[in-house]
Amino acid sequence: MKEKKCKNKKCMRILPNGYKYHYCENCRNEQAKNVKNAGTGVLSLVGLVGVTAIAIITKGKIKPNVKK
Repeated sequence: MKEKKCKNKKCMRILPNGYKYHYCENCRNEQAKNVKNAGTGVLSLVGLVGVTAIAIITKGKIKPNVKK
């Protein structure tokens, strides 16, 4: 039986027989971390754009963190 290797060109680890994924566990964890970081960045950008849009629409009249 031909041995399977990780599809990541930098890694190329030999995968065990019967392993159901194309990437090793380490490469899969790195991919998940990158997706999580990208999602966090996108949500932060959406929040920043939302707050800026509200400030522009209300012309700065709403100041949520100011105590009266």
